[in-house]
Amino acid sequence: MVTPRETRTGVPWDGRTAYEKWVEDDLGFKLHRGYAVGPLCGYPVAYWKDRNISVAFFDLIGAESLAGMYVAEIAPGQSSHAARQLADEVIYVISGSGSTTVDTARGRISFEWGPRSLFAVPLNHPYQLFNGSGIEPVRFISVNTLPIVYNLFRDPDFVFGSTHDFKRIDPEANPSDSILYVPDKDHGRTAVNLHETTFVPDILSVPRSSFRERGKGNNTVYFELANSVLSVHVAEHPGLRFFNPHRHGPSAFVFNLSGSGYSLMWLEGGAMERYDWPENDIGVIVPPNMWWHGHFGTSPASIQLAIKLRSRKLPINHLYDKSHKHISEGGTVLHYTDLDRDLRKGIWDTYVAECAKNGHEVENPD
Repeated sequence: MVTPRETRTGVPWDGRTAYEKWVEDDLGFKLHRGYAVGPLCGYPVAYWKDRNISVAFFDLIGAESLAGMYVAEIAPGQSSHAARQLADEVIYVISGSGSTTVDTARGRISFEWGPRSLFAVPLNHPYQLFNGSGIEPVRFISVNTLPIVYNLFRDPDFVFGSTHDFKRIDPEANPSDSILYVPDKDHGRTAVNLHETTFVPDILSVPRSSFRERGKGNNTVYFELANSVLSVHVAEHPGLRFFNPHRHGPSAFVFNLSGSGYSLMWLEGGAMERYDWPENDIGVIVPPNMWWHGHFGTSPASIQLAIKLRSRKLPINHLYDKSHKHISEGGTVLHYTDLDRDLRKGIWDTYVAECAKNGHEVENPD
């Protein structure tokens, strides 16, 4: 039997997660929400004293409170304060140049980066970011697992103060050295070239291989970084042709780096959301769990960067399994003719009209 020691009317809790309370109440930042956001290159940021950087935090719907994102700046001639955290983190450098130091039990490693650099902060390793310029700020994007970690433990002293050494990287290795995995015959293990590494100096300098499952002309490269549960891919999409929609699990942050166009996403039988890519800037879309989505380029080509809670080496669930295979193979990729006729016509007619605005004709999807 349960014996109440007192009775109250209603509950005092406001429904926010512990991560939301930490950002909004403890740190005092606005937490930006929605399906998508951009442009990011000039997005307003506010000073985060604990880290000596300026940030804007985002809690996008499709992340499902699992992975998080912030945009940050390091002022000219400044460095971030040394930090460590029980969360995986992947950083993409938008602009500026500098360096990173990571402390390990066997010494410190460091590497220098610039625009289009990508790297992982190894789990719970103390690290610091340095702006190499006394004139220009550094701007970068962080995708991390802070939301799920903070929501589980709800203790900042534990999340940011643990000293356990997870030994996620080999400190003797060059951070930019990689192990290359090439596609197997039936693309069951990987559909494109995959690099296991920690630091990619320039994501656009890494050769991309054909990703036939996503349509003719698609070229992509995968990255597994620092034994993280976050993985990355860089995709070059040909525009002016139908993009095969697909769906998968949550927390896939898809950044459009170049090209014009828009993304569509919809829940089976539900209303469609559209997000136009910022012109000459960077935007991000995060499709909610198992929503169909497609990226429609209205220029001859576009480049996308996806940072997602989906490691092939260290999967935390199976919500991305066969997300590169057609539905006839038990996967989650649709071809043009798989769409309901009315949906197909609406998508295609709109796409033809949008490409025509840019003076382009489109390739017949049949």
